[in-house]
Amino acid sequence: MSYKTPKNNFCLRWQGKQKRIGITGGIASGKTSVSNFICQIKNWPALDADIYAREALAPDSEISEKVLSKYGERITNKDQIINRKLLANIIFENTNERLWLEQIIHPFIRKRFNEDLEKYKLKPKVVLIIPLLFEQNYNDLCSEVWYVDCSIETQIERVTKRDGLTINQANQRINSQFKSSFKKQFSDFIINNNGDNQAWKALIKKRI
Repeated sequence: MSYKTPKNNFCLRWQGKQKRIGITGGIASGKTSVSNFICQIKNWPALDADIYAREALAPDSEISEKVLSKYGERITNKDQIINRKLLANIIFENTNERLWLEQIIHPFIRKRFNEDLEKYKLKPKVVLIIPLLFEQNYNDLCSEVWYVDCSIETQIERVTKRDGLTINQANQRINSQFKSSFKKQFSDFIINNNGDNQAWKALIKKRI
């Protein structure tokens, strides 16, 4: 794990009236499944860091121009649009490259969170889906942090099938994040998602 521990207090939480549930977890742990289930039964707005990251790399955006200037044809399709898989191969093989990209993308992601939180400020509850919640200090946006947990073996199995990655590539992505044991100790609610969907769904229903 290559992140330096930030100075921020991981226990820091949003103190406003709006309840903001931050959903986080390792790659392929099931964050989307959990957030979709919550929004399905409660109809709460969901804000997704991955969607904002795609916006950041959209054609002709300022950030995509910086990324293209650095990597050029190594990461583009024939239409000169950024291929996210090719970019991911570079950044997960080199820590410095990953940190460079995160430093220019995450200020944009936080800005988009703030914009949409303002948009939904009258909603009593909102869901924030943030894979790097602790790594990038988004815990201050959340009144609660829910951690979706599963075994490394399950993560590898899911991500190799879903994304067509090798086991080595899957491990690179898993190892780029804080360890599960570290993040669980700073989370307010832990959801086990090793396979029994009905179990975690019942747990969530009791929580909300």
